[in-house]
Amino acid sequence: MQFQCVGITDFGINIIHLRSFGSVCSAGFLLSMTPGLFWEIVGGADKGGILVRAGKELKSEEKSGRLSHGALVREIEFFETNGRLHYEIVKGTGPENGWVSIQISGKELARRTAAPFEDDEAAPEDMPEAEWRIHRRCKRERQRDVPEWKPISIEQVMNNHTRVAPGMFYGLHFPWSEEMLLSSKFGAEWLTQAMHVAGTLPMDNKVMKVSADPFKITTGNNGGKFLFEVEYLHSSPDLHTRLFAKIPHAMEQATQSDRLSSSVNKQPMEFYELNSSRLLEATLPVKIPRYYFADISNETSNWILITESIDFKDPKRLDFEGKTRGAPKEQLEALEIEGPYDKCMDWCLRGEPKDYYMTLVRCGARMAGLAHKGCFGDSEVLGKYFENFAALPFSSFGMKAECSGQPPNQLKTKIDTALSFMADTGKVLFPSFCRTEDFQQKLRNTLMKLNAYAAEMNYWCHADKDYIAFTHNNLNVDNAYFWRNASGELELGVFDWGSMGSRSLGFKMWWWLYCHEFEDLSANLDAYLECCDFGGPKLQKEVLRMQFILTGLQQMFGLVSAVGQIYKMCPKKEWATIKDRYDPRVGDNIHGKSTLRLYLQVMRTICLIVEEWKADKVVDDFEEKVTELLGGSKKAPSTMQA
Repeated sequence: MQFQCVGITDFGINIIHLRSFGSVCSAGFLLSMTPGLFWEIVGGADKGGILVRAGKELKSEEKSGRLSHGALVREIEFFETNGRLHYEIVKGTGPENGWVSIQISGKELARRTAAPFEDDEAAPEDMPEAEWRIHRRCKRERQRDVPEWKPISIEQVMNNHTRVAPGMFYGLHFPWSEEMLLSSKFGAEWLTQAMHVAGTLPMDNKVMKVSADPFKITTGNNGGKFLFEVEYLHSSPDLHTRLFAKIPHAMEQATQSDRLSSSVNKQPMEFYELNSSRLLEATLPVKIPRYYFADISNETSNWILITESIDFKDPKRLDFEGKTRGAPKEQLEALEIEGPYDKCMDWCLRGEPKDYYMTLVRCGARMAGLAHKGCFGDSEVLGKYFENFAALPFSSFGMKAECSGQPPNQLKTKIDTALSFMADTGKVLFPSFCRTEDFQQKLRNTLMKLNAYAAEMNYWCHADKDYIAFTHNNLNVDNAYFWRNASGELELGVFDWGSMGSRSLGFKMWWWLYCHEFEDLSANLDAYLECCDFGGPKLQKEVLRMQFILTGLQQMFGLVSAVGQIYKMCPKKEWATIKDRYDPRVGDNIHGKSTLRLYLQVMRTICLIVEEWKADKVVDDFEEKVTELLGGSKKAPSTMQA
């Protein structure tokens, strides 16, 4: 699977009608093309099986013999609209292949079920049975041929987001809100089938009840979240009764822009996240919440992820006002889970921030090392279901003699708007040097030059495959859960695997560390860089540092465009009375998201990187390196001017 990082929205709009999900037959019925799906024949117990016909038409020739009750069949094709299934038999008696109806007059005849295991291999003696089931499930999932994601447009999301459609992974209709999951249309019966098909609930067990959890989750930048309770027919220590669901943002006024950003501009971020749990749960070198079900529709962009709920020791409101800065924190007992934490609030961490970020970096580097050794499976499979910059051809980066970024006049206007905000309206939150003409010209020139080389920067960061790492894309403190072992050492588990895949390690490191307080980041960056020697090829620390800084400047292209959004979250009239970053109007979560706090802190961090780390000189050095790599000449000054 290949996606360009620039212009993906236009890419999707331009070709979506040529590469739409599935296909439509001449009669207009939607045709499901997800291979590797299986059905159990649940009807015909009193008639010796169910009727089989030679064609999809209900009046086509009847085949000799019936498909036996309890038979297992593999789906060849399935017409969602009229419920006609083209199958080949795997287990049972009756015609080897043919067409059946999955229900008649509301009576269910065939039901989706889990794919059979291809071997009867026994669990290793030292592996618990529940863990072995996870290993077998992941192996089976990697053997299934699930369709690749096909780009979608804003129009497609706007037109289809209310439609119920089958998922890409398991072919089931699925809910994408708390109300839908708890409704009679879905509920316990649906969840039982979903877990059976996913292979996460034994076939002799079922969900008896699904109910709302009183605790409400109010944070999340890339999706909605909620908890719910379940009861099983057969309870077991291996089955969690308090579950967590992650879903798309609602298409409402407060969150519509977030929904379109994640579903279109960042696509297929959720596809990658769901695949992380579906395919890699057994092989990741870090704990993740137990997977129970996930699916996504390429027609509608709706999706759902269901996992165990993490048992945080004290999930209370965080100190958004910074009242506990510098104060000693209560230490939990061994194995008790801290948090949850949130972005850009390092003062809430129970220990030294460096320890937490070092733990994150080590975790990400360990994943990258194992991927280089092939521990996550076939690289072609990973490239199909995860972001894969290692496979991008030279031509896909869009390099050219002219400016390869956004139009310079448009970027300059955005930069000037942001500089005005940082030097005037929001000046209380930014260093005093942001008000000087020298710094403003330095920032403007630095961004304009890098913008001229935007495509070349992406190419340079990925030209040496040794620096491309398959690992988590967003290892922040709010995407992990921490505890201390019996020796007092900090350990972690990880969730929120959006955009999991292969990109340059310096790029990954920026997105692991960008919410770190700048002063601590600056003091410890060398240690973090040295920690990224992950056992694969020997990497040069200064190359990683340059990738890291360039990625931060790349993020600034988006941040200088966000001043209008900042004023929507905190109106301009409020700023005259804001005294510091801990004011709830800028420090609290707005509409349940950390977006405003994050924008403001990261803008400050990048300004400090430009001033104190001399990022302008880094961009100059990069220009020399990329020009030498490409064997050409430097770009004309006109490519960097409005």
